[in-house]
Amino acid sequence: MSAPKLPILALALLPLLALPGCGDDSAASATDAAHDHDAAVGDGDLGPATDAAELPDAEPLPTEAPAGQAAPLNLQEIPGLSFRLSVLKGGGTVTPAEVTVGGDGQLNFDWILGPAPVDNTLRIEPVDGGVGGIREITLRGTVAEPAEPERFGDVHGWLTEAGREGSTEDLTFRGEALLVGITGGLLTVSPEGTVNEVALTGEPIDHTLGFAAAANGVLWVVDNGANKVLRIGLDNVVEVAMTTNGTTPLQGPNYIAIGHDGRIYLSDPCAGEIVRFDPVTEEYATHAFDLPTEGGPNGMAVGPDGALYVATENTGLLCSHASITPTDEIAGVFRLDLTDFTTRTPVAEHIGLFGDGLAFDAEGNLYVVVDTAEGLRLNASEIRVIPAGTQENHPFVRAATRQLIANVAFGQGAYGPTTLYMAMLHISPFTDLAARGLTRVQVGIPGLPLLP
Repeated sequence: MSAPKLPILALALLPLLALPGCGDDSAASATDAAHDHDAAVGDGDLGPATDAAELPDAEPLPTEAPAGQAAPLNLQEIPGLSFRLSVLKGGGTVTPAEVTVGGDGQLNFDWILGPAPVDNTLRIEPVDGGVGGIREITLRGTVAEPAEPERFGDVHGWLTEAGREGSTEDLTFRGEALLVGITGGLLTVSPEGTVNEVALTGEPIDHTLGFAAAANGVLWVVDNGANKVLRIGLDNVVEVAMTTNGTTPLQGPNYIAIGHDGRIYLSDPCAGEIVRFDPVTEEYATHAFDLPTEGGPNGMAVGPDGALYVATENTGLLCSHASITPTDEIAGVFRLDLTDFTTRTPVAEHIGLFGDGLAFDAEGNLYVVVDTAEGLRLNASEIRVIPAGTQENHPFVRAATRQLIANVAFGQGAYGPTTLYMAMLHISPFTDLAARGLTRVQVGIPGLPLLP
């Protein structure tokens, strides 16, 4: 799970020549040059005037650097000044935490960017409010080759020994307990990887797909095999909660998300809609997608803005929609405003054949499962990252050959809040049976809390 050790390059940060009161045109032009670059540099008080002639000409600030490696920056300061350094965003590290400018005017330290292709921000603050002011430098991490996740726990081995067929599809945390959906029920997997089955009573479960835990610990579970939604209380008694969208039977319920208002959101990709259900009033509402151009809604996650983010999938093959070409990569990510449940805006369009699970980190970056294909053959199953505030998407994790990532969730408690866990899907003949189970990867950034 840990990122490989990479060579660390000594860093020296770029000269920031904006020193108020200089009255020197060369200093002003150098400042403009530095701010023309995309790195975010704070406008803090830079202290008393300094002779610009003492400092070299500014060099362009880079806007990105390899994720997990040292950022090649260069900054010259006044010898003897001391600065505190801290990482604000991106999950990286900086050493030492406090550094003094050497006699050569260079401020040397090691800033290692986090492993994900997101924005990394470094804060540079003068000790005791000295000359120089507070600066923040932001670089986008880049990934040359997506990481391959590592296996976690032996879910496949447990299922094989128990004689259980089927796939693993989803995972979630109830409190700090990691739950995994299987055919006929649920498993728990301890932080050490020990697998046990959850003892359930009441309504039988056919095929567990998406499920989520409400703030009160109640589990809302999609039973795709029976086209219904189940409610599992803290006593682990299973009961039927939904069988329709309010008027018509569910066609192929897939995924569950829970809003900050406690309402249940259910994706039904074959019907091309999201069903909203209020467990208090038992009122229903639906929101429809255009299947040929947008795909059917699949995975969902509530974002830091309270909106519902939805990944879509091509329904031509899985839902037998003859009017939709099954190889068209129409999958995308959309933002659905939950304050009126009518406004939908695209975040990333036509990014693959199938979109699946979603998860946000605490900095607002969105992690999306995307499957691509060549003809009818699987090309890649990846986690793409949409950096906060952008509509870009960058590959971060790629499953091994003949493996499919289904859904994702950030760890809780002893599982590590900066670790992203993945439920692996088995669909014959595209994957091997042994592909089912769990994998994980280190992100370096904590996950967004699932509920307020």
